[in-house]
Amino acid sequence: MSHPLLPTAPQLPGAYVNLLTELVSQKGVPTRLLLSGSGVSVEKLDRPYWYVDFACFDALLHRAIHLTGEPDLPVQLGLKMTVTCHGPLGFAMLVSPDLRSAIQLGCDLLQHQCRGIRFTLHEGQDKSTLRLEQPLASHQVGEAALMFLMVGLGKVATSLAGRPCPARAEMTVVKPNYTHGFLRRLFRFSAPSNQWVFSTACLGWPLPHADPIAARLVGAQCKRFIIARNLPIESLSQTIRQLVMHTAEGQPSIEQVAKKLKVSARTLQRQLASEGSNFSDIGEQVRCEKAAQLLRARRQTVSSIAEELGYASVANFSRAFRRWYSSTPSEYINVTLDEPSHGPAAAPDAP
Repeated sequence: MSHPLLPTAPQLPGAYVNLLTELVSQKGVPTRLLLSGSGVSVEKLDRPYWYVDFACFDALLHRAIHLTGEPDLPVQLGLKMTVTCHGPLGFAMLVSPDLRSAIQLGCDLLQHQCRGIRFTLHEGQDKSTLRLEQPLASHQVGEAALMFLMVGLGKVATSLAGRPCPARAEMTVVKPNYTHGFLRRLFRFSAPSNQWVFSTACLGWPLPHADPIAARLVGAQCKRFIIARNLPIESLSQTIRQLVMHTAEGQPSIEQVAKKLKVSARTLQRQLASEGSNFSDIGEQVRCEKAAQLLRARRQTVSSIAEELGYASVANFSRAFRRWYSSTPSEYINVTLDEPSHGPAAAPDAP
C-alpha cells in the first residue's frame, strides 16, 4: 500500500493497461512478458478499478512497441479505447442527455480521477475545442502515451455520439515517421496545443443512450466514488518504484528508502517479497527505463549512458537491459529508429 507520507504520483486508469495487454496478446506477445518487472501483476488486471502511474504506463507502452515491432501501436491502442473502460465515469457520460453534458461531466471529474491530466472544453460560435493539458511539470506522459490519449479521446467522443463528428486533431509533437491512415486523415502536428477541434453544433447532439433519471443517479454516485477515493491505493512495489524514479541524488539504497518509509530495511524487503518483488529488481528496472528514454533521444552513446546510470561496464548494462527489454541497447536503438529524435543522434556503441 502507498505510504501516507509519500505524495501519490498522478495515475491513469489501469483499464488502459488491460487494453494494452489485450492488444499485444493478439499479436503474440504474452501478458507476463509485457508486465515483467513493471510492478503490475497479472492478478491486478482482474481488479475492477485500479490505477497505474505515468512512468509505469509509459514504460509498458514503449516495451509493447518494442516487443511487437509496431511503432504505430499507440494509435492502434487509442482506437480500442471505450467509454466504459473509465468505470463509473464512463457510464455516467453514456447516459448524459447530450454530447456537451457528457464532455463537461468528463472534464469536471477527470481532474479528481487524474490530477496530472486536464481536459478543458472551449466553446466558440462555429468551432469548439477539447484541449488536453498536463498541468504538472514534474509528471508528464511521454509522446507515445500522449498519442494514445489523443486518439482515444476522439474514439470516445465518437462512441458517445453514436456517429462521427466533423473534427480534426492538433498535437504539439512533431509528426511521427510511421504512417497510419487515422493520423493522415485527422491529425496536424507541431501545433501550439493538444486538442480536438470540431463543429460547435455537435455539442447539442442527443446521445443514443440518454436517460435523465439514470444520469442524475449515476452522476451523483460517480462524483462520490471518484472524489472520495481521490488518491488511489497502490502496491508497495509501485510506491518504492516512484520514490526511486524521482530521487534526484542518484540511485537510493534500500536503507535510504526504508528510512523515508519509517520501517527497517529487513521489513521492507519482507513486504516486497510478499508482493513477489524485491528492491534490487525495482532499482534495476527503473535504471533500464531511464536508459530506454536516453536511448530513444539518441543524444548519447551506449557507454556514456551506462556510466551515467552507474553500471561498472557496458557489458553489465547490456545484460541488465536485455533482462527487461529482451534486446541489447544497440538492438533497441535500431528498433526505435523510426521514432523522432529530440536532438542530434549519437553513434551507438557495440553492446
